[in-house]
Amino acid sequence: EILSNVRHCWRPPPPECYKINTDGAFDPNTRTGGWGFVVRNTKGEVLMAGAGNICRVGSALQAETIAALRGVQQAAWMGMQQIILETDASVLASALTSAGIDRSPMSCLVYRIRDIMRSEFSSCSVSFCNRNCNKVADTLAAFGMGVLNSGSDMLMSQVPIFVSELVSGDLPRNEA
Repeated sequence: EILSNVRHCWRPPPPECYKINTDGAFDPNTRTGGWGFVVRNTKGEVLMAGAGNICRVGSALQAETIAALRGVQQAAWMGMQQIILETDASVLASALTSAGIDRSPMSCLVYRIRDIMRSEFSSCSVSFCNRNCNKVADTLAAFGMGVLNSGSDMLMSQVPIFVSELVSGDLPRNEA
């Protein structure tokens, strides 16, 4: 049952914590894809964003998993200690939080993400979000797939102009 009164918007992480939203894009006709991530603080400010083009991708789940990997790698490189990894891919969220053995085609990437989460952060959780809560990462993934050259990527320390309206638009309105 879907609850129609559930609020579907991005929520800031708690103090001292950073939220990484990730998303992938996939074109089954060309077998190309893109990834995107955005790292935000408790005020909703963008600290880092990234987008990339994947020249050969097997599935939407592979693009989603690559996005998560790139997001946690960047957060670790920046020295963040407490993160929430948020994705709109429920299968990925389940794989990352499962203690079981993963035998899927994405298992190597899933194990790599789990290793980074375990070794690089003092606190790390994974959450599943509604697609409406993930518009910034979704736009970055589409940018990676549609605009960037084959196999290239870019990291941004400032919010790109084409997503700045989305960033300000998904902040809760009841903030003082």
